[in-house]
Amino acid sequence: MSRFYFLHTPSSKSWELADPTKWCLEHADEPSLERARNRLLQLTDADSDRIIRLVTRRCNLNLIEVLAERIVVSYWGQQGPADLRPFFKAHGLTGKETSVLLCERKHEVILAKIGNDFLFGEKLADNFPLNAFSQKWDQREIEEADDRSAAPGTRSGYAWDGGEDNRIPWAALKSAWRRTAPFTCLNCDKPTILTNFGNPQCSMFNRSPRFIHVCGICRRSFRDELVKNVEEWMTANLDAEVLPEFKVFWGRRTKREWTKLSSCGT
Repeated sequence: MSRFYFLHTPSSKSWELADPTKWCLEHADEPSLERARNRLLQLTDADSDRIIRLVTRRCNLNLIEVLAERIVVSYWGQQGPADLRPFFKAHGLTGKETSVLLCERKHEVILAKIGNDFLFGEKLADNFPLNAFSQKWDQREIEEADDRSAAPGTRSGYAWDGGEDNRIPWAALKSAWRRTAPFTCLNCDKPTILTNFGNPQCSMFNRSPRFIHVCGICRRSFRDELVKNVEEWMTANLDAEVLPEFKVFWGRRTKREWTKLSSCGT
């Protein structure tokens, strides 16, 4: 048996209804249907498809039909549907086994997806070393012989004495893990693992703060955009003995004297 919902694109508000055609005809005076009201008053139950095309076009509404293992989303225009991720999370629709059909009603184009495509964050590459990070996370309170070796795939814009440019040693990550509260996964509501921090070069003359958190449950990564001053963050969240000794720019190392760090972190 189908369940139907309207999802309002600008507000992301949604509500359930038994029959979308009847609901639109009976609620033509609702503020959400204001732009379609005059036309709705001229239509009947026999105009079901016309009504759905009308309200998706004029009222910024997506119609979502939820079946046992299939979701059908009707929307208007090539700009795409509303942000479906909060709705899919709230209703438990993000499984790999869930088929999703996105129906663009203006041109009658259908795009097939799966529920897993509507998770927050970026999908991890198949070869991402999640086990290595998970094992080190579990041992974050323990000093291990290889903690000065570099964590795979990291890119920081800094260098540690004896290590490769841009690569973060496990010791520095462990320090951050011990001293900071974990970022919460937007899908699972569980703690994530910080897998990268720093201020790497992003263009010819610029750097960009880079803080990446990974969830081992849903295998998604999240970029924390809240940290603006990387060096203030490092002085607050890394033990002094694991602060990087160098900045790296254009492949060249510049000595970083942390004892001279000013109050503004420059």
